[in-house]
Amino acid sequence: MSEKLAKLGAFAFRKRWFVLASWLVIVVAAGTLMSVFRQPVSDSFSIPGTESQEAFDKLEELMPTAANGSGRIVFAAPEGESLTDYQATIDETLAKVAGLEDVKGTVSPFMTRAISQDGRIGLAQVSLDGTAMDVSETLADDISAALDTARDDGLQAEAGGDIASAAPSEGIMGVGEIVGVVVAGITLAITFGALVAASMPLITAFVGVGIGVSAVYALSGVVDVNTVTPTLAIMLGLAVGIDYSLFIVTRYRKYRMDGLEASAAVSKAIATAGNAVIFAALTVVIALAGLSIVGIPFLTVMGLAAAGTVAIAATVAVTLIPALLGFGGDKVLSKKQRAQLAAGQTNATSTDSNVAKKYVTAISKKPLLVVALVILIVGAIAAPATKLHLGFPSAASAPVESTERKAYDLIDEGFGPGFNGPLLIVAELPNDLSQSETQQRVGEIAQRLSNFRAIATVQPAGMSEAGDLAILQAVPVTGPSDEGTKNLVTNLREQADEIAGEGANLYVTGTTAITLDMDNLLADALPKYLLVVVGLSLILLMIVFRSILVPLKATLGFLLTIAATFGALVVMFQWGWFGVFDPTPIVSFLPIIMVGILFGLAMDYEFFLVSGMHEAYEHEDKGKAKAAVINGFTHGASVVTAAAVIMISVFAGFIFTDMQMVQMIGFALAFGILIDAFVVRMTLVPAAMLLFGKAAWWLPAWLKRILPNVSLEGDEAAAETVISTKKTAKRAK
Repeated sequence: MSEKLAKLGAFAFRKRWFVLASWLVIVVAAGTLMSVFRQPVSDSFSIPGTESQEAFDKLEELMPTAANGSGRIVFAAPEGESLTDYQATIDETLAKVAGLEDVKGTVSPFMTRAISQDGRIGLAQVSLDGTAMDVSETLADDISAALDTARDDGLQAEAGGDIASAAPSEGIMGVGEIVGVVVAGITLAITFGALVAASMPLITAFVGVGIGVSAVYALSGVVDVNTVTPTLAIMLGLAVGIDYSLFIVTRYRKYRMDGLEASAAVSKAIATAGNAVIFAALTVVIALAGLSIVGIPFLTVMGLAAAGTVAIAATVAVTLIPALLGFGGDKVLSKKQRAQLAAGQTNATSTDSNVAKKYVTAISKKPLLVVALVILIVGAIAAPATKLHLGFPSAASAPVESTERKAYDLIDEGFGPGFNGPLLIVAELPNDLSQSETQQRVGEIAQRLSNFRAIATVQPAGMSEAGDLAILQAVPVTGPSDEGTKNLVTNLREQADEIAGEGANLYVTGTTAITLDMDNLLADALPKYLLVVVGLSLILLMIVFRSILVPLKATLGFLLTIAATFGALVVMFQWGWFGVFDPTPIVSFLPIIMVGILFGLAMDYEFFLVSGMHEAYEHEDKGKAKAAVINGFTHGASVVTAAAVIMISVFAGFIFTDMQMVQMIGFALAFGILIDAFVVRMTLVPAAMLLFGKAAWWLPAWLKRILPNVSLEGDEAAAETVISTKKTAKRAK
């Protein structure tokens, strides 16, 4: 593959205008498709094969209107006053809401007696003509404007449910994300010492992300795209796009300073560093595409969208970077390097870091102690992960200043925590019952449900026209994310036949039930996911490094990273220590997403760092294991450090968004890369490699015969052949 990549690099360098124009055409085409086919993203999703989803499917089939969107409006009178003093204002406000387009009707708290015991807080219901996905930002704005009638009269009025979820957000690129990119740019400028070189990774990253995210939005008319999907694609696209280009530009500068002509340096850089980029991207793509195994559609879309963006980023890096290097010329070098090159001083500037050499030399003196200390420190950080409590995004995790969160808090205050997460009980009744018999059966089911001490109230919520499907709303005593509510769901399902009675079926759904079903589904899928993703990656690592111990060490190091990451998530989000984030359960599907993403990114640094040790062992140090570890680490430490800082900066920028789910993902990725790059890969890995010695590169003879022989850093001889052929052809002309 190295020879093909060398030819690709030479072509892109030579036909730079064509390559640049081609990518610009692709960007415009992707943007055009997005503008034509883009549909609104949503927070709704399905979980095939679960009881919660089966209940919703039956509702959609037998009671289509039950799938319509709904919302809540919470009114709160000032302290010491009663809502009855404001009944006229509330009626006027609800009349304005009911008169809006797409609103089917409203129900006053005075009609349902949904008023707190102290008379200060009331709960109104809003029914919509369309589904939750049909709720537009315009409708959310109009409802908010209608609530100003109550607010102007001294009432607090907040919207919750579907009518609040469509409220405008800050967008997928906020101030924090932009700051992260700026920090990445500053890091590149410091690393390269040349603004032209620093701008190239940023250009390619934005091109890759632009195409990837545009494609995601363009496909939103065909598949349901979750609100987090484009953000995740941007996160990964920016981070890996910058890093992949960083590695290629760094290698080009090295070859240029070695005395190679610009075209030859490009060919060799793409044949070697470009080859490493392809393999590194492949591990990330495998890990992300593997989310399809879980069987949850929105996770599949999320994984494939992110994987596609990473693949595009790698493709852009190995094609557009050579073209940009052609435009940039020697301006990609620092002033000092250009002066040395002009004076004919090749090999004059080393990219090795004296700090890195001192660091790895210190590790080499007591590698066993270093391994023990790393395991002890990471283990301490990981300890809180044993208390991990999974939940699902709800209004409780919305920004405290949002109307959705204020409505949630008022309901909790006025009616108790269970009212924010009522269970939906769907009863499928025999179709040969008379109307009176049907009402009697529903009453019996309601009575049996009321006998559960964990249920505060039960009330009928609807009936199909044929009388064969009834909906009841059961309000738990505990909140949506409490263990008590989860236990209630389990108990109801275990006793469903007794509750439903002869000839009837009972299904339990609702936020807590969905969370429980997702937890169970993910728990069942995780072993299979790990087997496929980690198994394929282990095989890839064995092929690349011709080793048994290196892949095993890489995977065990990743387990330390993921454990520490979840420990930090528990401390920062679940427990809310340091007051940075409001306490909230960890999103149910976050573990499996983080396992996939962090595994792929962790292997990136494993590839780029250990490949230097492998090359030194095979060539520079000729089988001297200790010297190879020290030299390989010294050669690659600076660029890996810069790459890690860039990734951390990009991911950390997403911590400042208003979406708590995105905050969790951004924090987990930033912290995970921090631990993996600096503690695991740049501390534990060299220590372990020093302990392994020559055994690190051992592979059984029978396995050598089976595995294909592939060099991660590329076959430099193949690159040299392409370069020599070009020189010969040039002289012939």
